[in-house]
Amino acid sequence: MAPLPAAADVTATYSIGKAQLTVEVDDSGDYRAEVPGAFALVRRGGDEFIMITHDGKVSATRSDVFFALLKTKAAKNAPTGGPGATTRFVTTQGKDEVVAGRKGSNWQIAPEAQGPAALVLVVSADPQLAPVGGVFQSGIARALDGFAPFFGNNMSFRDQIVAVFAKGTVLRLAGPENIVLQNVSGNEIDAGRFASPTELLDSAAFDAALSEPAQPAARP
Repeated sequence: MAPLPAAADVTATYSIGKAQLTVEVDDSGDYRAEVPGAFALVRRGGDEFIMITHDGKVSATRSDVFFALLKTKAAKNAPTGGPGATTRFVTTQGKDEVVAGRKGSNWQIAPEAQGPAALVLVVSADPQLAPVGGVFQSGIARALDGFAPFFGNNMSFRDQIVAVFAKGTVLRLAGPENIVLQNVSGNEIDAGRFASPTELLDSAAFDAALSEPAQPAARP
């Protein structure tokens, strides 16, 4: 599921905890979603890659290889049963909000037993942001599919998250991480931002690269 091409280049900048997330989409539909020093998801033409920084070294692979590896590792580490596999969730709509000058609808996904909301999202139908929303929708759906073993047979939570993301482009997300839109730019994006990685690792090599123990920091 590739995001729609933008009518013009668009860059959305978010705070994500203490870090920064940028999502850049050009008018052909190529994109780059990046947290500097952590990861970058890049689409160029019909190909998509993920680059992850571990211990100062960047390792790259195709995104389909990464998400398949994620699902395999999740299956090995998922607990048997637990609240993620049994809790029923409901989605409710709250009051509209304005974030970074953009109006959005508020949605809360919470346990049916009136517990605190697991996720609160504000999403916007602003057409300028639609290509950015497409990047979120595609990435979130595949990440949730990768973590499917943690949900057991209870996919309702996953489906409700996907349904809310499909309503527009996220302006604010409150959950395990707080993601908040800071600004939007329509400036032209350098095509070099969508360059393909020079070296792509297969699944085993990528897993091995990310499993290497971090080296201790050098003493001054």
